[in-house]
Amino acid sequence: MRSMLSILLVLLAWGCAAPPEDPLATPNDLCADVTVLAGPGGQDRREPWMRQGKMILFADGTVLADLGPTVNARTRPGLARTLYQKQVRQMWDLARSLGFASPELADFDGNPELVEADEGELVYLMTFSAGQSRWTFVRRFPAKDGPDEATATWVKAMAEAAFLRELPSDRGTPIRYDFGPDPYAWFRKPGA
Repeated sequence: MRSMLSILLVLLAWGCAAPPEDPLATPNDLCADVTVLAGPGGQDRREPWMRQGKMILFADGTVLADLGPTVNARTRPGLARTLYQKQVRQMWDLARSLGFASPELADFDGNPELVEADEGELVYLMTFSAGQSRWTFVRRFPAKDGPDEATATWVKAMAEAAFLRELPSDRGTPIRYDFGPDPYAWFRKPGA
């Protein structure tokens, strides 16, 4: 009986041993979050990587995205699409090649939800989390100039992964219409 118990414990310990991690592998808990904030006078750009919006990539390939003037760092956008694991790996490789996959290189340690864009400015908040670490890069640029090459490459890749497209020059942003009076108004008591 003791020998069976010891064999079981050895097998259990052997099965629980973690395999060595590949430093180049895509983390299982990867999350890449990009928020673009446009200050007053900076909202007239047509490119999706230069319009106010948010894009999130998860390790399972889920991509969330939304664009619009009310989107900010606290927004949780809706599902845009799901990437294959090969595409997730390519995105992580791109982030690593651009220098965004290293927590040591992060340049912001505050709360990204409190960052705001100034007049005529674009702010890019790029937050990554992997391996129980979380790090953020904040880049500020005049809206007329746009971001540096590394930031532009990463945000364009995120926008393409989310199927966000450039607005045609002959169309503006969609207009949200009012759908009429309150249908429940007649249920309320007068004066309420």
